Amino acid sequence: MKLILRPRVAGLRNIPRSGPFIVAANHLSFFDSIFIALLVPRPLYFIGKQGWLESPGLKGRLQRLFFRSVGMISVDKTSGTGTMAGLELSLKLLAEGKGVGVHIEGTRSPDGRLYKGTTGTAWLAMRSGVPVIPCGLTGTERVHPTGAKRLYVASFDARFGAPLTFPDRRGQEDDRRARRAVTREITDAIAAQSGQEYVDTYADTVKSRM
Repeated sequence: MKLILRPRVAGLRNIPRSGPFIVAANHLSFFDSIFIALLVPRPLYFIGKQGWLESPGLKGRLQRLFFRSVGMISVDKTSGTGTMAGLELSLKLLAEGKGVGVHIEGTRSPDGRLYKGTTGTAWLAMRSGVPVIPCGLTGTERVHPTGAKRLYVASFDARFGAPLTFPDRRGQEDDRRARRAVTREITDAIAAQSGQEYVDTYADTVKSRM
């Protein structure tokens, strides 16, 4: 990745040298979580869709092997129970001092803009009290456009911002308004790193209309 794609990376000093942390990023390409995990100097476990581990045949077996090797946390996003199980597993990893990565929009942006964040990241931050590192990606959609069958040689940018902490919100994770306020603060910090236009609508909602 570093030799061929030559990513421009800034702010890695903001990743804690020890202890738990959350990397919250925007989402432009299927490979975003892999790129981030390769760039961050510590092991990072990413939340991903369970469907990625359920494809049939040889391709499916290779896909499962790959995603498990990069530490993907499987989440069934079709049910509230499945989503909560993924959050609880993430909380356990944080309690063990590990890093967890999330794409705050929950899905890839349909047009390159930054969409309204889901509140799971805020729930994790408020429940655990660990720092959230905002990550802004730019240009990864050129490396792997939506629907592409292969990777293209194109550079991209990854910027990691200063850690966010929410000591005044600790223990308020069950308060819907508190979760939304923290989510917006994290999303604004990501936008500051990526330079994207913000859209106060869920990306999934836009995709369902397209």
